[in-house]
Amino acid sequence: MTLPLAGKTVLLTRPRRQAEETRPLLENLGASVLIQPVQEILPAGSVPAELFTPASLASFDWVIFSSSNGVDHLLRTLERLDRGGNERRTLLGRIRLAAVGPGTARRLEEAGFRPDLVPGLHSAEGLLRELSGEARHGARFLSIRGSGGRQTLREGLTALGGDVQEVSLYRTREIKTPDEKIVRLMKKGAVHYTFVTSPATAMGTVRLFGENLRNTELVSISPLTSAALAGAGYTPAREAADASIAGMIGCLTRD
Repeated sequence: MTLPLAGKTVLLTRPRRQAEETRPLLENLGASVLIQPVQEILPAGSVPAELFTPASLASFDWVIFSSSNGVDHLLRTLERLDRGGNERRTLLGRIRLAAVGPGTARRLEEAGFRPDLVPGLHSAEGLLRELSGEARHGARFLSIRGSGGRQTLREGLTALGGDVQEVSLYRTREIKTPDEKIVRLMKKGAVHYTFVTSPATAMGTVRLFGENLRNTELVSISPLTSAALAGAGYTPAREAADASIAGMIGCLTRD
């Protein structure tokens, strides 16, 4: 039986840990996988510990995670503050948890938490839509995210009457130089597909590879990511119907 991606090479541009998680999904379909992160994920410089006192945590109705990185960094923060105990972690399990998409939900489940909400539209807009009723009733939200990025969720929930405390627990740093081997392969047209998983990743991918991207098919995770690519002059060849890694892989296997 011929695997659907046999003979194809796929480039992953996510941070390395996430890319390594995606690698076997593609290799099981026959693809060769290259990894060139355009960003690395680092802890934030400082953490507002007052937001994570037991009393503060208990006051929130929802904790919102905009990425799996947020899950990892919050759990590390709570572990450090608990100093070997589990009071804060236990409190987190009593709060309703919202995950932006299936990857973030899976990370919560792996850590022993059940997400209460995963929006059908895997984006800040999707979270805002699903949580709008809660905001109108004055719910308190703790939003876990990285530094920078859009303020869609915070501004939208606040405008509806929600009380939003936003905290950046991690930051991104640009990778300055691409792997020359990957550049050579892309120039030759030997990188068949390049996965682009966010608007920020889109900008980083364009910055690292530039005109060489015209020799590969860009696969976008969402309309927002496609718009970022198109704004930089690189229209994606394919866009996931569902804003997830599974949706991106589906773009390649449904032909």
